[in-house]
Amino acid sequence: MPLDKTKYLILIDKILDIFSNIFGKDIFLLERSIAIEHMGFFKIKYRYLPLGYDIVFENDRGAFSIEIYDDEGANNLLYRIEKFDSETTVENVKYATQILKNILKKNDFCLYITREGKLYRKKNQHYKRVKDLTELMGDNDD
Repeated sequence: MPLDKTKYLILIDKILDIFSNIFGKDIFLLERSIAIEHMGFFKIKYRYLPLGYDIVFENDRGAFSIEIYDDEGANNLLYRIEKFDSETTVENVKYATQILKNILKKNDFCLYITREGKLYRKKNQHYKRVKDLTELMGDNDD
């Protein structure tokens, strides 16, 4: 069944509106990458101005993810911080975007970065080596 390009373009416009309505002037659109002919893929990248984080919204095959990056490249998925339904619907995107805003406003979450082949958890500018990957399944605290 071929993808309905018009449907995806309308969805992308709605997602752009959702982010704009929820974040207002706190975000700045950096780029859009649209290749819906490849299983509905599109990516939207924002800068969250109050903290200088990059926010990447990515859709593929009807599911979306939201990832947070700092200026060093440390990152985390919103879904790892707080669970939500990742099926790409307007309602789910609104809900996840509101979660994102609340998480960013609190700024109390971990990011992860790999250096010299070793994984580190970064929180409040402090780094802690992750030695056991089961630590990643925890509650995102130190």
